[in-house]
Amino acid sequence: MTEGLPVLAVVVATRGGTHLEAALASVAWAAERAVLDPLAEVVVSNLPAGVRLGHDVAAVTTLGSAPWLLLLTEEEVATPALQDAAVAAAGGAPAAWRPVLELQTLGACFVPRRPPVRLAPREHSRVTFDHTLELGLLAPSPVRRLHGALSATRGASVAAAVDALEPESRTRAALLAQLGTRPGAVALAAAPLLALGRVLLARASEPAGLARWIAAVFAAYRVVLSHARLWEWRQAQPAQIREVV
Repeated sequence: MTEGLPVLAVVVATRGGTHLEAALASVAWAAERAVLDPLAEVVVSNLPAGVRLGHDVAAVTTLGSAPWLLLLTEEEVATPALQDAAVAAAGGAPAAWRPVLELQTLGACFVPRRPPVRLAPREHSRVTFDHTLELGLLAPSPVRRLHGALSATRGASVAAAVDALEPESRTRAALLAQLGTRPGAVALAAAPLLALGRVLLARASEPAGLARWIAAVFAAYRVVLSHARLWEWRQAQPAQIREVV
């Protein structure tokens, strides 16, 4: 393990690897860095030296040996305050931590009231989705709030937000397939509404007006599109043939 804060920082390639540079640079202080690329679109030679590449979400914890795991997505960057907070967290008792999540979109900044867990002890953690398809970590540890932020950019304009939906939904569908997720009808109906409500109830840095409603609709549609792509992928898989003895 190289020198640095005893953290394995894993960036999930949610946009085909086109925005990895900023995300990886924001966690340069981590002892180990890796990229999770479920669609196998990232070329390893394009990654900075020492950054590992994995494709299987179940094997994330094997991409390094640092005692702590930090998860972020390609459109997110860790703020300097997050580094300071991670130093304090890594020096204390094992716990799962929820950093502040700042969603920058359509000229506004939204801060969800219940962000996902993104920092936890590596050995017993696994990647998961919440009901709104926000990536997080599941760990058998007490959950606490981390006073540091991840800043996510999801489209400064309507056109940019629309463009981001396609690669993000493909990546989420691939991860859902790897995790073996099979949501029922009730979950499929409720998930977009939960994503919509998450944005509507989020704190905003200033009055967002119509931008809040548009961002909420995009969040709901991201969930619908991800599940639709998962269904499409499963429909395309050949049926397994059973041997009859």
